[in-house]
Amino acid sequence: MHAIVSVPDPLSDWLHEAWAQEAEVRAVEVEGAMVRYRGWNLDSIDKPGLVLVHGYIAHARWWDHIAPRFTDRYRVIAPDFTGMGDSDRRPAYSRLQYAREILAAARHAGFKKAALVAHSFGSGCALHAALLAPDAIERVILIDGRVFSRDSSLEEAVERPETIYPSFAAARTRYRLMPPGDWPIPAVMDYVARHSIRRIDEDRWTWKFDPATVHAPRRNHVGPEIGGLTVPVDFIHAGNSDVIDEGDLATIVAGLPTCGAPVTIPLTHHHVMLEQPIALVATLNALLAHPRSA
Repeated sequence: MHAIVSVPDPLSDWLHEAWAQEAEVRAVEVEGAMVRYRGWNLDSIDKPGLVLVHGYIAHARWWDHIAPRFTDRYRVIAPDFTGMGDSDRRPAYSRLQYAREILAAARHAGFKKAALVAHSFGSGCALHAALLAPDAIERVILIDGRVFSRDSSLEEAVERPETIYPSFAAARTRYRLMPPGDWPIPAVMDYVARHSIRRIDEDRWTWKFDPATVHAPRRNHVGPEIGGLTVPVDFIHAGNSDVIDEGDLATIVAGLPTCGAPVTIPLTHHHVMLEQPIALVATLNALLAHPRSA
């Protein structure tokens, strides 16, 4: 009879170790709305700043298992864009507005100069921030973000009313990624899903994002002004991306004058931090360990 051997689960241990590092939550008013951000190691004022920027209708807690891995070298923040996560809502949203929110959160956290790491939709917002305040941004690292629109004539999307659910559990079962990907880690998927839901009252639950944010991706695409960018840029490409193909990647690198050679993380779709978080941390550490000049 064979003895039962307990098999260690290093990924689970890695995730829970990061989630156990509680973030400090702060807020700053930006043009009439409160922008909330999560921070780690903020009292270590001798360390430089690192800002983690989430994607469309995501939120700061997508970074909760990533951010603590950089506190040995950085003070780290992850803001919620207005209309998403736990920040306030506005009458309207745009990439330029979100760029100003990134800069305001970094200033409020005490960062004189910061590196920006931005996923997906947040990539364009981060580039706008670097254009608006190049002296405040050390570098920008983009993760599988469509920087340049394929179609400059996109019409405004149709805004839909909020979907209401009778319970938290009912909402949780309806959580989906856009695009869906194929390999999200179940524990990470569950974590971001649970923090994507807000309670309206005793019998009603809905998503945290404002339906009006549907218009934001169609406002302030990065255009010819990017030619004046002086901040170094790096691009991380998801090897199985359902957003950026090889043609897009070539266009992005050619269109960003300060972009280094792209780095591909294999075996992941668009949501890299949900499918390959350890590889993402390793890639970011490698890039951040090597300063770049524009």
